[in-house]
Amino acid sequence: MLRWFFGAGVREEPKILRQNLSANMVDGAMYSLGMCFVSLQTVLPVLVHRISGSSLAVGLIPVLWTAGFNFPQIFIANHVERFAFKRTLFLRTAFFQRVPWFLLSLLLFFVVGRTESLTGLLLFFILFTLAAIAGSLCFPVWFDLIAKLTPVHFRGRLFGARNLLGGVLGVLGGWIVKVVLGRLDFPTSYGVLFVLAVLCMAVSYWSLTLLREEFPSITRQPVPAAEYYRKLPKILKRHRNFRNFLISDALLIAATMAGAFYAVHALQKFSLSESYAGIFTIVIMCSMIVGNALFGFMADHFGHKMNLVLAAVFTAIACLVALCAPGPYLYLASFVGLAFQIGLSGISRLSIVAELCEEAERPTYVALANMVTSPVVLFGVVAGGIASAYGYEVVFAIAALLAITSALWMAFKVDEPRGRGSRPFVQPVQYES
Repeated sequence: MLRWFFGAGVREEPKILRQNLSANMVDGAMYSLGMCFVSLQTVLPVLVHRISGSSLAVGLIPVLWTAGFNFPQIFIANHVERFAFKRTLFLRTAFFQRVPWFLLSLLLFFVVGRTESLTGLLLFFILFTLAAIAGSLCFPVWFDLIAKLTPVHFRGRLFGARNLLGGVLGVLGGWIVKVVLGRLDFPTSYGVLFVLAVLCMAVSYWSLTLLREEFPSITRQPVPAAEYYRKLPKILKRHRNFRNFLISDALLIAATMAGAFYAVHALQKFSLSESYAGIFTIVIMCSMIVGNALFGFMADHFGHKMNLVLAAVFTAIACLVALCAPGPYLYLASFVGLAFQIGLSGISRLSIVAELCEEAERPTYVALANMVTSPVVLFGVVAGGIASAYGYEVVFAIAALLAITSALWMAFKVDEPRGRGSRPFVQPVQYES
């Protein structure tokens, strides 16, 4: 398996590196399968629309997720930089990351459908936001640990392998989603999907316990919170390339808010049943299989900038297809474009940040990138209001324009950082026999 993704030369790498690569691949594949059952792009929009009947509520899904996942990271980044060893802290935060999803399964079984829809919707969004925040507190530790354990020339293929394996399993997951939504009554059907998601997340957590961290990281002296937060604007002021990346990134994030409406729009436009959410999920997973077989290789050999330009281009294509598709089969191309954007961004968005900064500052730069771009997710609320007032087509047209602007800004304003800075730190044992 490792040889297929990383080439025959991986057999000559130390055992600890091969073990860490394998554990990370299993984690990514199983967590991706779990999220397939509760997909933010297909399943949750249909669920929220079923509970509330509101386009505005559907628009809140990417807003609450992105804001909850991105903004709180800055509050733990300073803490993370003090740890020479990250694994123990990571496993603790990863455990709590999974708890809200279990609580959401209980909500679907015992509350939704048995109380007023507004109560069920409010409790759903509270737990959903907690899931995003728990993931946010875990993410800087996870990314810093993975960047430490993975040499630069393997990172793109590692993230591509995680996504590709997740896509392979996700095809099965999408079929299960279709069967469950087609055969079980609401809301039990969605409760079953959340239970399946939690079980997959439990397997991914087990694989994370197999990670080995043998050497300490470079650490910073503890910085008082007030001083730490005062330095953040200075980073943005002095680092032009990072600042230009954030502008392109913000435009792309705003554009991707339209993705929350594809499934609901397709169901309404072509009078499809809810079980089609499973078909949409299968299309996304199959597309991720095809895309991630190539995107990781591209990132490792040509840099992450090109991938991010393509992510914006595919977002624009997805929006334009959603605008123009005359039938449900052609409309599926929107989900292909969405899948390619997810795969490209997942591989390259934060990987390029890791190359834009020094190793000791990595948690801060990652958290700062996510915090700065968080406010643009409010476009999701605006998009929900626009969809209610003027239709989904206006939302897709605006998102396409934002995506095209993002692609142009990334292409002409951001310099490829590969090879410009110092060699990022990975634990030394990976280069030893």
